Amino acid sequence: AMPKLVYFDAQGRAQAIRYLLDAKGVKYEDQRVTFAEWNAIKQANTYGEGSQLPILVLDDGSTYWNQSFAILKALAMEHGYMPTTPACFYEVEWFYSTAIDILEKTERFVTMQDDPAQEGLDAWLAYLTKFMNTVEERLSDGRAHLGGNEVTYGDFSLLALVTSYYENPNGKHEFIKRGTATLMAQCPNVNRVLTPMKEMCEATIAGLNSFV
Repeated sequence: AMPKLVYFDAQGRAQAIRYLLDAKGVKYEDQRVTFAEWNAIKQANTYGEGSQLPILVLDDGSTYWNQSFAILKALAMEHGYMPTTPACFYEVEWFYSTAIDILEKTERFVTMQDDPAQEGLDAWLAYLTKFMNTVEERLSDGRAHLGGNEVTYGDFSLLALVTSYYENPNGKHEFIKRGTATLMAQCPNVNRVLTPMKEMCEATIAGLNSFV
């Protein structure tokens, strides 16, 4: 059987994994579940007690992996996207730590709300701006990819963050879309690093239809 990736019908924490698998041409089932379906699966302990999405069911059909970063890095090791030098590894992990520091805020949930308060939108756009400006400065040394001169799992994560939060035509809020479009236009270093990833993942990006 082919592997199966289980997640909601959203980009979210599964999108970097999808990009990596698609870029490598790996055949897998992209199972998208509703919240109601996931609750039923969870109640049945289908993937073990306390499991969270995303889940990757390996091709043996009985091994279940969860935790998105762990899945992504294991697949990177399998498919040749692990950093090969300490310096590259540091840069990629710096990116993750910085993303968690700045973006793992409850304010991000305004992206899912139909009618959030303006203060919430302002706060979330401020975090998005701070993060992207921090990455833009980091990439100002002219490197080709996030970690240096090789494509790694970090590049797929950067792309997923951008297509989810910064360049998402399906986003719910014009205020955020306008703000992030203006911001990305002022980030030539980030765009330089994104260009080869957008080419590599072009078909997957074209099929995106989720607001988050």
